[in-house]
Amino acid sequence: MPTVSQAKSFQLEVLREARSTCPQRISWSLLFLRAFALASVEFPNLRRTLINWPWRHLYEHPTSYANLVVAREYQGEPWLFFAPLEAPERQSLLELQGALNRYQQEPVEVVFKNQVRFARYPRLLRRALWWLRFNLSARKRIKRLGTFALTTVAGQGVTILDPKAPVTATLTYGPFDDSGRCEVIIAYDHRVMDGKEIATILGRLEEILQQEMVHEMREMTEYFLEQTRAAHAKINAA
Repeated sequence: MPTVSQAKSFQLEVLREARSTCPQRISWSLLFLRAFALASVEFPNLRRTLINWPWRHLYEHPTSYANLVVAREYQGEPWLFFAPLEAPERQSLLELQGALNRYQQEPVEVVFKNQVRFARYPRLLRRALWWLRFNLSARKRIKRLGTFALTTVAGQGVTILDPKAPVTATLTYGPFDDSGRCEVIIAYDHRVMDGKEIATILGRLEEILQQEMVHEMREMTEYFLEQTRAAHAKINAA
C-alpha cells in the first residue's frame, strides 16, 4: 500500500501522572488506541478503506476496528500477531485491558488460532487468500484486517518511523522524555487521506489524550478509591 508517514510531538505529562496514580494498570497502547478510535468518530476517513475490486471505490465502516500488534513466543520462536479489538470507542479502558490481558496470556493456539493456521498454508495459497481478504468483501476485510493498526516498541526506547500494516492508518508512538513528551506517528494510505487532514487528526488526537483520556483515568482512580473506602467501612462496621 502506498503509505506516507507524519509525526507530531505530543505533551502528555498530565496523562502520565493520571495513569501513574490509578490503582488499575492500563497499557499505554490502549490509551493511544482508544483515543485514536474516538478520533475516528470525528474523522470518517479513518474508517474508510480503498477497495479495488470489482471497481475502485471507498468503503466506510460504521465503527472503528483496531488491530493491536502483540508479540508472543510460539513453539520457541518470536511471533507477531494482530489482536483485533472491535469498536474501541464503545468500550471502557477496563474492558480493553481485559481483552489485551487475554491476548497476552492465554495460549496462542486459542486466541490467535486463525492466524497460526493461516501461517501454515503454502505460499501460493496464502497469496490467494490474501487477495480474497482484500477484495471479496469490504466488511470481512475490516473484520480480518481492521480499519487501523497500532504497533510500538516504545518500551524498548525506540520509535518506529514508518510502520507498515495492510490498513488505511497505522499508529505508533515513541518513548517519553523527562518532560512527558513523545513522538507520535501515523502512517496512512495516501489514496484515502491527504497530509493536511492527518495533521489535523494528530492535533485532535493529542487533545483527546490530554482531555478525555485524563478524565477517564481520573474517573477510574476515583472508582477504585470508592471501592476501597466501601470495603474498609464494611470491615469497620463488622
